[in-house]
Amino acid sequence: MQFSRRTAIQLALAAWAKAEDQAHQHGTEAKAASKYQLKFLSASEVTTIQRFASIMIPVSDRSGGAGAAHVETYIDHTLASASASLQRSWRAGLSVWMKAKDPNGLLSKLALFEFEPKTKDDQFFILFKTALTAAFYTSEEGIMKELGYQGMGFLREFKGYQGEALVTPAKYRPSLRVRS
Repeated sequence: MQFSRRTAIQLALAAWAKAEDQAHQHGTEAKAASKYQLKFLSASEVTTIQRFASIMIPVSDRSGGAGAAHVETYIDHTLASASASLQRSWRAGLSVWMKAKDPNGLLSKLALFEFEPKTKDDQFFILFKTALTAAFYTSEEGIMKELGYQGMGFLREFKGYQGEALVTPAKYRPSLRVRS
């Protein structure tokens, strides 16, 4: 049975979701970043994650970005409970990214094929972006500071979204939905 690229990406994302679930079942949240002991990633892999994460989620006027959220601890904690194939995918992807002399250029190149991945590097980009998004927006830095979530409370009035209208790219094809 041959797998399409779409199927490969869906399987990788499903494996990541399963690893997240296992990480939550096998331990409480990762310790504070200063006390956190790496379980899977090497120091150079952590540096690579920090380097690329800070480009993808930079410091803003609302939050300290991916660096302040310590996304690398979340990713390490999740990967420690992941399947061997997912761990191999991360090692392979990070080894390529470690060699990048121009991380902005690499990310720009990979983003071109985000909706139609053609290579393993394109697939790893999607996997990394998914993990980074989960790590950041489940952290206090992402959910409380960046998004302004105030916790469970009663709203007398919901004003709804007040920003600019969202526009879907012309060639957008969701990669996580099954088409009929």
